[in-house]
Amino acid sequence: MRILSPVLAAVATILAGQPSYAQSLKADEVFSSIAVRPLSAPDPVTGADGRVHLAYELLVVNPSRLFVTLEKVESVDAEGRLLGSMEGDALSKMTTPYAGTGLEIPPGGSATVFMDVSLAVGEALPPDLFARITAKRMAAGADGKAQPLPKDSPIPETFTFAGAATGIGKPAVAVEPPLKGSGWVAVNGCCDEITSHRGAVMSINGRLRVPERFAIDWVKLDDKGKLFDGDVSRLQSYPYYGTSVVAAADGIVVNLYDEADEQVPGGDAKGITTENIGGNMLVVDIGGGAYAFYAHLQRGSLKVKLGDRVKTGEVIGLLGNTGNSTAPHLHFHVMDGPSPLDANGLPFVFKRFSSQGTLAPGSDEAIQRGEPASIVKTPSGQHVNQLPLNNEVVDFD
Repeated sequence: MRILSPVLAAVATILAGQPSYAQSLKADEVFSSIAVRPLSAPDPVTGADGRVHLAYELLVVNPSRLFVTLEKVESVDAEGRLLGSMEGDALSKMTTPYAGTGLEIPPGGSATVFMDVSLAVGEALPPDLFARITAKRMAAGADGKAQPLPKDSPIPETFTFAGAATGIGKPAVAVEPPLKGSGWVAVNGCCDEITSHRGAVMSINGRLRVPERFAIDWVKLDDKGKLFDGDVSRLQSYPYYGTSVVAAADGIVVNLYDEADEQVPGGDAKGITTENIGGNMLVVDIGGGAYAFYAHLQRGSLKVKLGDRVKTGEVIGLLGNTGNSTAPHLHFHVMDGPSPLDANGLPFVFKRFSSQGTLAPGSDEAIQRGEPASIVKTPSGQHVNQLPLNNEVVDFD
C-alpha cells in the first residue's frame, strides 16, 4: 500500500476532484514549497561608510519535488516596512546554490542567501527582521528537468511569503587595531559581497557555522602602492612580511598552534589540513563571550603560551604566510567561541583609524600582479568605532 504524507494526500485529493478532510490554508498562510531560516541573529555593526550593517545568512531548503527559482528577497520589519531588497543579478551575486545553478533550487536542493541590511546611523533598529520572498515553481518532468506546472495545478506558479524571523543580536565588539602603520588593505572584508570569508558557511558537528563573517585579511601597500616588489614567490619581496602583530584587546590565550611552515607565496597553499588551516595562530578570550583570532603567523614567533594574559598593544607574534595562505597577511576576526571553525563570527569595530579610500574595481587583482594600487577616495578621513569595509585602505597609528 502506498501511503502519502498529509499535504501530498490533500493535494492529490484536490487533483482527483474528491472531497478533502485536510484543513485548508488560512488567509495568512502560503504553500511555499521551500523552507527558509536564518543561520543566526544579525549583530549590528557600524561600517566605515557610516551605515549600520546587519549581516546574516538565510538557509533555503527545497524539500519538495518541484523546481523553485528565487526572484526577489526583501528585508522587512514586523509591520512590513521595506528595509532592503535584492532581485535579478543583485540577488544572484549574493546567493550560493548547493545544487542547481543561479537562483534555481532543484528538488532536494538548498542555497544560502547572504543578507546585508544597512540602516542610517541613528535610525531605530527593528526588534525583528523578516524575509519576504517571491519565487516561481515548476514541475519536474519525466526526464527530471523543469517544466511548467499543469494548468489545473492547485498551487500557483508564483508565490510570495514572509518568514525567517530573527531578532537583533548584540552590538559590535570595540577593539584596537592588531597592526601599526599605513597602507593596510582590508581584503575579503564585509559585507555586500560573497568573499572567501563572507561565504564560508561550514558544517561542524552537524551545525552550520559562519566563523569568518566579519573576518579581514590584512596586506600592506608600500610607498609606491605595491603589494610586493620583485619575485612574487619570495617572502622577502613583501616588505611587510614579519611585521609585529599586537593584541587588539586584553585577554587570556585559550588556543594556539605553532607547527606550520611558511607557504611559497604566489601559488596554492600545500599540505593543508583542518588542524593547520589557520597556520600558526592565537585565540584570545577578550571577555563577554568574544574571542579574537590571529592567524597565519610566522612559526616560532608566538610570544605567548596557553593561559597567558595579554595586554592591548602587546606584541604577540609576527605576520607570516602559514596555513591556507597565498601571500603574507594577517587574518583577524572576532568570534563567539575559542574554536576558529566551530564558532560564529561577531562584528567588531576599531576604536580609531584613518582611511585612504577603497581599492578601485580591478585593483585587487592588479596588486596581486605586482602593479600599483588605484584608490578611490571613498570612504576617507578619520573613523571612530567603525568597521573597515571590503578592500578599504586604512592607516593605523
